[in-house]
Amino acid sequence: MILIIICPPLAFCQPQIFTTLRGGVDSIVWNGKWTLQEWEPTSEDILQFNDGNELSVRTGHDRENLYVFLDFITENKFTKFSDYGLVCIVANKTMESIPQKDDYCFLVTLGSHNPLTFQGGGFLALTNDFMKIENDPDLIAVGGVSDGNDRYSPTPHTSYEFKIPIKIVGRSDIYGFYVATYDAKTGKVYSWPQDVASDRFPEIPSPSKWGELISPDKSLPEFPIPLIVMSLSIILVIFISKRNVCLKKINY
Repeated sequence: MILIIICPPLAFCQPQIFTTLRGGVDSIVWNGKWTLQEWEPTSEDILQFNDGNELSVRTGHDRENLYVFLDFITENKFTKFSDYGLVCIVANKTMESIPQKDDYCFLVTLGSHNPLTFQGGGFLALTNDFMKIENDPDLIAVGGVSDGNDRYSPTPHTSYEFKIPIKIVGRSDIYGFYVATYDAKTGKVYSWPQDVASDRFPEIPSPSKWGELISPDKSLPEFPIPLIVMSLSIILVIFISKRNVCLKKINY
């Protein structure tokens, strides 16, 4: 009953990341790694994988841009221009299995300042119907190697910084969201949500398998609307029931 109230469509919840409004964006040094305290004012999600690897996903926004930092804490053997970080996002989360034109992915390889932008609605099976398009001029993505300033480990490892303008994907209360890092030496993809990445590099998973990001424009209430409505309905039913019982006692 509780599951149905919280997640009425399917009676189970999609994986979710809750982001936060962040300040100090002017202090970010776009070098692909943690520099000073620049990523402190962001939300943190630590992913632990069955093979012992760990990936930190940090997100924040300034109402105009979404900031994502992928810190692959345990990858200390890396391949320049082959390892990569990937962020995919779609406004107004849907469960469509085939990518549409409102689905976007942003990829940057290790050692590069030149990201690639992919949009759904294409016809290339290799990338699951995503097609490469021109970058927005305000898009920033950098792949780098961490140093002693990294919060999680002093051992050098891969990390990826992204600044994604909200104007590209549109404003929404809830976003479909998928992130991944690729380790070229092992040929493995480490992603959030976990266990949805394709074994066929560089295929992007169907948007129906992405999780949810809540909420870069802060327009989503703290609690889901269906839960609030259902809770109020239950309270109202209890109140009416008790009132009827009291009236019957008075009549007797």
